[in-house]
Amino acid sequence: MKKRIVSLLMTAVMGMALVSCGKNSAGESKEDTAATEASEPSVYNITACLEEDNEYNQILLQGFQDSLTDYLGSNAVVNVITADENTSTDSVAASAVSEKPDMIYTIGKRMLLSTTTATEDIPIVATGVVDFKGTLRIANTNGSSWDRLTGINVTGVSSKPAIVDQVSLMIEATDDLQTVGLLFSPEDTDSIYQNEIFESYLDQAGIPWKEYIIPATDTAIEEIEDNSSEAITPNKIVASSAKAGIDDDVVSLGESDILGINSPSSTRVASISEFWTGGKVVENLDETTEEDTEEPKADSDDSSEDKEKTNDTSLDSELTIEERIQQACDECSAIYIPFGSMLTDQMETISAIANENQVVTVGGDTTIGQHTLVTLFSDPYALGYAAGKKAVKCFNGTDITEIKVSYGSSDDVVKLYNKDVADIFGKEFPKSFSEFNEFLSTYEYGSTTARYAMPVGE
Repeated sequence: MKKRIVSLLMTAVMGMALVSCGKNSAGESKEDTAATEASEPSVYNITACLEEDNEYNQILLQGFQDSLTDYLGSNAVVNVITADENTSTDSVAASAVSEKPDMIYTIGKRMLLSTTTATEDIPIVATGVVDFKGTLRIANTNGSSWDRLTGINVTGVSSKPAIVDQVSLMIEATDDLQTVGLLFSPEDTDSIYQNEIFESYLDQAGIPWKEYIIPATDTAIEEIEDNSSEAITPNKIVASSAKAGIDDDVVSLGESDILGINSPSSTRVASISEFWTGGKVVENLDETTEEDTEEPKADSDDSSEDKEKTNDTSLDSELTIEERIQQACDECSAIYIPFGSMLTDQMETISAIANENQVVTVGGDTTIGQHTLVTLFSDPYALGYAAGKKAVKCFNGTDITEIKVSYGSSDDVVKLYNKDVADIFGKEFPKSFSEFNEFLSTYEYGSTTARYAMPVGE
């Protein structure tokens, strides 16, 4: 009898080992391996919460759903809820939590904030968020850099583009890059966050830069407030990494350590590079002597007050939007507008003035890139697919607090130029660039994403 029991135990152990190993295939990444580890067949109910119904979000969702199908087959059931003008992100989050799903998938910064307020227990995988650390108000510990763990029931994949690649794109597209202008609205914390990273790379390269405040339109601000929580308007949140020139004392809301609003006086002011010496030098065809070129320097102290007025880009100045943009063009060789900027609806005006002044424009995404000289394309499907892999990893037993937030790969980024704008500049681009409209009209989203093929019989 004893021998029979031992034999049964050995058989069971060998069976478990075979199941555990049988799911690993050659060439899988660590995350792929974790996602395919053995687990009991089960049905997982996921509620997907979309901040807005647009093409970008739908592609993120498709990537997420395809990832779940590839790894879990029919065992994953996704129910989709979308915020709109009549349904706030808070309402969507409350509805999702009431369904008691096994997981919530969120798309959008405001949706993530609403969902983290609604539940501390249900695992949340998020996409469509540029700055997880700032959004969730994650503080640095002992001066160390963020380990990409949120410490709560949240993980995800950031939509932040590879900013170092954007800097390289600007350098490549600008024949004489002397100075760089960075546009932002003080309410737009994601743009401030990206600008500061962009600026750090420019500092490393010794390229002078200057920020210019361009107020967001009422329409852009209303789009944020319409879908936002009644308790907190995210446009009043200031990213934890974007502290220059702000009053960032936080007024807490309830007992939450994550959510809060900044003091009423919190306003981001425009910054200037330490390398800034007064703007780009425009070639003067008139002959001048060495003495003439040095004369203004002798008067620089006397005219410092006038110079400060000329460089005033604060919201208190009486400059019109067109005058602000013109000032940036007068002083800068190139202008950067970051991913998801609240200035998107003003791009037609920005690009028209920049093109007239032969100033290169670099867009952070393809919506902005419709009007800029160059931009980078990164497939959002890949971000959604990566988020799905994190969900599977969680379902297979990994604590969500131990799953790091990740970023998209820059390996498949495509450099795009806008021919209509290039013609204005009389500029031609090498074969390493693709024409903006031609590329997007033929590209199939998800076509470059390596998908997992479940072994036959599983």
